[in-house]
Amino acid sequence: MIHLAWAIVERILPRVASALVMLVLAARLTPSLVGMYAWMVLALTLVQTVGDTAARQTAVVHGGTEAGDRFVLRFRVWSALIGGATLAVTVGALLLTHHAEGRWQAIALAPFVLVPAASAVGIDALVRLQRAGRWKEIASHQAWSSTASLLCSVPTLLATGSLLASALQAMLAEAGFALLNRRRAARLPRASATDARSREPTANVLGDYLHTALFSLLGWGQGQTDRLSIGALAGGARLGQYAFAMSLSRSIGDAAALATINVLRPVLAEAARDGRGSEIVAVTEASLRRSLVLAVVAAVATSIGAELVADPVLADDWDPALALVPVLALSVAPSVVAWSVTAVLQAESRMRWASPIKAVGVLLSLPVGIVALHDLQLAAWLVIARELVVMVLLLLAARHRAPWRGGLLALGVVVVGAAVWQVTRG
Repeated sequence: MIHLAWAIVERILPRVASALVMLVLAARLTPSLVGMYAWMVLALTLVQTVGDTAARQTAVVHGGTEAGDRFVLRFRVWSALIGGATLAVTVGALLLTHHAEGRWQAIALAPFVLVPAASAVGIDALVRLQRAGRWKEIASHQAWSSTASLLCSVPTLLATGSLLASALQAMLAEAGFALLNRRRAARLPRASATDARSREPTANVLGDYLHTALFSLLGWGQGQTDRLSIGALAGGARLGQYAFAMSLSRSIGDAAALATINVLRPVLAEAARDGRGSEIVAVTEASLRRSLVLAVVAAVATSIGAELVADPVLADDWDPALALVPVLALSVAPSVVAWSVTAVLQAESRMRWASPIKAVGVLLSLPVGIVALHDLQLAAWLVIARELVVMVLLLLAARHRAPWRGGLLALGVVVVGAAVWQVTRG
């Protein structure tokens, strides 16, 4: 349980930092400029999803093996080069499609280009710390790096009103976190060559990564297709409102949920590797009970925070976005179950079943974006419906390893939350 607590701290700090920067951006800048920042975040999350996130998940499963170590070394180089180039192209596109003030703001986003390299520097160290259960140290490193990045970025934003602040926050947070992790991991004992060979998995590491990356890419598409269609059809201002609502509503809940899954993933991988597959359902169900409690607490906290903290400091232009927060916060519950089932499939090397399901999620995101052009509130409810459909399909894919009780509990959270929203709204 103590590992979970520290894992939550580790996950929640960077998201709180990003949400705080987003809140200050909204207070100082127009929705159209926040929309420009949202385009950059879309590109960054794409790079991180198919690169850093998928690689970390694969490395945790194959950590301590020769093949796993070789994969991490190669990934660090390619991630920095390809990820940096992708973000540089995004900055260039924003520069070419905006005029006057917008061009200077696009140039200010240039530090984002260094984020993939900063993440790649620390991936091997982070995986070693996670496998060693050093969640307290990881959380401490995240706290120091997030705090330092905020101390640099928030004053910059207040003084200049520039998107440079958001780029500095992302780059400094990743660089500081990576360096602190490397410093701590260097003091961990190395596994012997005999131990490494004895733990060599039979699955192909690159193949496992490609399945995970494809699934993660489709997951990104599921979560971002609506934003892409809003940005392309309705423009930056509408995109800025929607992205702001998503940031406020899901930051805390997603962080808590991902923390529990980061703790769960190596446990499931170890159970599957040691032939204790029968324990997977019980372990996953127990993890889901904790995760869903955290999701409910996060939904309540974000809804109250939007009403008491964000609303007084924002202009009326942001009212439609703030109205979405309580609804979008409910979508965390089915997402938690979906991510947990993904960890089950990953532990049993059955990720090939997950990618087609995420493709369904991408298709279901298209109507969300189209509806958002006219009714953001209805679009938010369609987000919840999409997450529920994907959750059920993944549970079916997991078959006898599916945590059905957790799925029913998530459905109950959504139903009760919707009823409470309807009563309070009336």
